[in-house]
Order: sequence, then structure tokens, then C-alpha cells
Amino acid sequence: MLAMLSPAHADDPTCDYDVTVLDSHAAKLDISVACDPALEVKQFTALGNRDHWWTDPAGYKDGKGRFTYELGAFAQAEDDMGSAMPFGDAVLATPGFLLPLPETPRAAMLRFRFRFPAGGKVVTALQPDQDGYYRVPLLRLNEAGPLILGTIAAQAIPGDPALTLAVPPGATEIANEQLTAWVSAVAESNRRFWARSPTEGGLVVLIPSPRTGVPFGRVLSLGGAVVTVLVGKQATPQELYDDWVLVHEFLHLGSPLMRDTGAWLNEGIATFYEPVLRTRAGWKSEDEVWREWISQMPRGMPAITGIGLENAGRGGIYWGGAVFALMAEIESLRASGGKIGFSDCLRTVLADGADVTVKWPTMKLLDRCDALLGKTVIAPLAKQHVEKGSAMDLDQLWRRLGVSMEGSVVHYDDGAELAWLRPLIIWGGATHPAPIPASGFFSGG
Repeated sequence: MLAMLSPAHADDPTCDYDVTVLDSHAAKLDISVACDPALEVKQFTALGNRDHWWTDPAGYKDGKGRFTYELGAFAQAEDDMGSAMPFGDAVLATPGFLLPLPETPRAAMLRFRFRFPAGGKVVTALQPDQDGYYRVPLLRLNEAGPLILGTIAAQAIPGDPALTLAVPPGATEIANEQLTAWVSAVAESNRRFWARSPTEGGLVVLIPSPRTGVPFGRVLSLGGAVVTVLVGKQATPQELYDDWVLVHEFLHLGSPLMRDTGAWLNEGIATFYEPVLRTRAGWKSEDEVWREWISQMPRGMPAITGIGLENAGRGGIYWGGAVFALMAEIESLRASGGKIGFSDCLRTVLADGADVTVKWPTMKLLDRCDALLGKTVIAPLAKQHVEKGSAMDLDQLWRRLGVSMEGSVVHYDDGAELAWLRPLIIWGGATHPAPIPASGFFSGG
């Protein structure tokens, strides 16, 4: 049992780990740990299956320990990106499942560094201190992205040297060069939206999956942003560019982490703008965007009009947040005569230094939007729908925008009251940006 009684601070007492990786594939580790006496550590806990740990009893006292860890065998048994898994000739492991964790009544800072006498290296978004230690608060281990230990070829993403890409060789039937081109194209679409690379450093990890397409992705941001995405072993290039997951996860990189009222605003931003980015890149048609919004946004209406966004379940978090992002985009453009949209507000927040590695209260971001507009518009709109819902007619909003759907066919009414906003919402202006080549594999409709 891990006792966690107080928040983490940079000057919390430390547990220092020296990890020696005994072979180039990270199959076996030797770990020495020494904790500050103030932490009162009597023993350490290994998360997951403990059959792969060995402890030297003579050194296991006074907050100190010596451990041998069959990491390769543990990764084979787990085969889970949330704990540990094989990664080609390397092992991917999260810090919580890599380190013996101190049982302590106090908050602690875990500092760990690596030696590779037999070859190999570590790939991580974490940045070492002057002594070569990576630092993660014990209380926030679940927020830290994975590390990759062993023989791994990681590279800067073409066009975005702030991001590193790690993918095991032969992960899919698509060549690694084609996977790299896809990630690079998505990164370019994301840079266009944010008007810069959204993070100063980060790691993108592609993990092969027996499922089809791109079944799952997530972002972890403590100490550096890590985008982890499952890619089907038999995925085709067209499936990659048709898919939304990587674009959605990349969008998260540019917004501060907001959790005081729930995840609805972070997820709403990524859900709403993801099809917009793919349309601007030339991988999706404008009709498809409106078709998706008209058919899917009703899933968010129970949160918008009923229980409130902060009380929403999964559908409400994503699509309720997307409905709010649409309303915020419309109201920002109306208030500014088409000069400032909600997306402009988000770019301003990023320019203030608030990317995904920074935590902000939800209302701080929305107040920043109103400051940019010079009018109090967005914060009051949110207050109508966060704690509890408020009336909002989505069908009427479509009519005002001059967009409707009959069967699967989208119709436009350019005489509608808010029809002038459609090109601003979809394209960011009257002209269409140049498409981003999809590596010659796919041409959007």
C-alpha cells in the first residue's frame, strides 16, 4: 500500500535510483535505491507481477535496497502499454512498473538514472537534471509517459525536430518510412493549426496492434508530452490518413491540461477541431465534416442541456465538449465581426506558454478568450452548461448556419443568417489552405 497524504513539490525528500541495464535489449536490470531518511521507508513495493523481482535481503533496510529485475520476462508477460511490453529489441515500461516504489507516509520525489554498459539507451520525453536523473513525483506516477530501454532507433519527426518518433522495426505491413511520413504529415497539420510546434519537446510512440486501423491513442504530459498510439499490424496507408486518432491526440499537445471541471474542454477541443484539420490538409471533404457534426453532436446534448458538462459520461465529455467548442467558435466570430475565433484564443493561450504539460483551471482559459475578444462572451457561455445544462437548440443552430442533411447528403443555404461563418469555421478564412501530401498513398474526397 502506498500512502499518499500530501501534494508533491520539487523540494520533497527524494528516493534516488541507479538503474544498470545489463544487456543491450534491457532484458535484465540491476537497481539500487536510497531514500531520504525523512521518508521513513521500511520496504518497497513492486507493481504488477512480482515473480520477476529479486531482492538482496542484506541491502534492504534503512530506506535502501538492491534489486534484480527480469524486465524482459515481465514485459512479455504483461504485454500492456500501461505497464510494460516488448518493443522490438527494446522494452517499453512506465515508471510505476519499472521502479521499486517506496512505502512512505510522505510525498516523495523519485529520481532515477540509467547506465548501459552492454549497449542500448533510454528514449523518453522526460528531461534529466544536471546529475543525469529523471524526476517524477511519487504522487503523479500515473501521469508520466513510458520509457523505452534497449536497442531502439528513434528519430526526429521530419519538419518538427521538437518531436521524437519511436516505432519498432517491422511493426506493421506498412514500411517504417511510410509510418514516419504519416506522422510527419499529421504533425504539419497540427503546426498549421497552432501556428507553431505546440510543444518544446515530446515523444511519439507507435505500438503495433492486432486490431485494424488506429484503434487507440493517448497523451501523458508529466515532464514532457508523450503521444502513444496503437497502429494495426495490417493497417493500410489509406486507413491511416482516413483515421482521426493521431490528429486528435496531436491537438491535445497545444492546450493546457484542464481537469478542475472534468476533461470536457480538452476533449471537446480535440474532437471538434480534428475533422477541421483533416479537411484543411485535404484528407477529408467539407461535406464529411458537417455530416459528422450533424450526426454525432446530438450525443453531447444531454450534457449541454441536462446534467452539465462536468457531470457527463464519455459521450458527453467528447461530443458535449465539441458542441461547446462549436458555440464558442460561433460566438467569438460574431463578437469580433469574423476577426477572432475560439481557435485564435487557443493559439493565444499556447503563446502564453500553456501547452499540455501545464495545468490550468478551465475558467482561466475561457477568461483569456474574453480578454482577447475585449468582450465577456465565452466564460458566461460556459457557465450556462458546466455545472448543469441550459436550453440550446442544436437543430436551430444548423438552420442558422445554413447546413442540413437529407439522408447522407449535405445541403447548404448561403442565405442563412450565419452562413458567412461556415468558411471561417472550416477553412479559417475565404481561401483554402494548400493540401498536405499524404505521401502519395491517398487522395481525400
